[in-house]
Amino acid sequence: MNKTAISVFSQLLRRDLFVLMRGYPGKLFDIIFVFFTTVVIFGYILPFQGMKEGFGPFITIGSIASFGLFEVVEKVAAMLNDIEGDKTILQTLIMPIQSWAVFCYIAIFWALTSTLLTIFLFPLGKLFLWNLFSLGNISYLRLIPIYFTINIFYGFFALWLTSVFRGMDSLSSLYFRVINPIWMFGAYFYSWQALYDMNPAISYATLINPMVYAMEGIRVATFGQEGYLPYWVCLVALWGFILLCALLAIPRLKKRLDCV
Repeated sequence: MNKTAISVFSQLLRRDLFVLMRGYPGKLFDIIFVFFTTVVIFGYILPFQGMKEGFGPFITIGSIASFGLFEVVEKVAAMLNDIEGDKTILQTLIMPIQSWAVFCYIAIFWALTSTLLTIFLFPLGKLFLWNLFSLGNISYLRLIPIYFTINIFYGFFALWLTSVFRGMDSLSSLYFRVINPIWMFGAYFYSWQALYDMNPAISYATLINPMVYAMEGIRVATFGQEGYLPYWVCLVALWGFILLCALLAIPRLKKRLDCV
């Protein structure tokens, strides 16, 4: 991008961040409230039902990494509604910036939104679990890259889903057919190694699911490598999915919006 395009990019970012901040406190409260109930259930109540020790921190970190996945539904709905309605995105597309950069900006801004809404959950997780959650094994040199990569993936994944779904009428199936399956089979409730021990064939089949790499990668950074997929495999795989989503989504959206 040239200097003009970079300037437009930064102006768009400032504009959208200003809009985001107006509703930020309320959305942050909602996420913290859901996070608190999850931590309490898995950290304190289920252990009395025979749940394995350490499952509370395990689910806590998985929750932090997966909140952005459920935000995808809202992002896709908002963009589809705009495409079918006022088409305000066309005002951005006529600015002195390449159309592919506009779509990349949307995905990156969505990623930034998820990041800002979940970044405070790390210290809150420690506060809620206290002695149940040790910070001794955290590698911040690994945690920071995988955390931002996961949220960038959610942004481009939402962009791809927007390009796939034809309109608001078909959006009702997004959660049931896409979000819930990849979450349930995405190593949120279990580690990939545990699934491998149960059935190697099924475990290898789940490697097509990007959520497996998100869950495994952030847990490696938090708890250490033992018992999880290799960290660098997770990081590289997620960037592969990011690139794939971008390559599939941008041409479809350009065609849909008659971009030149």
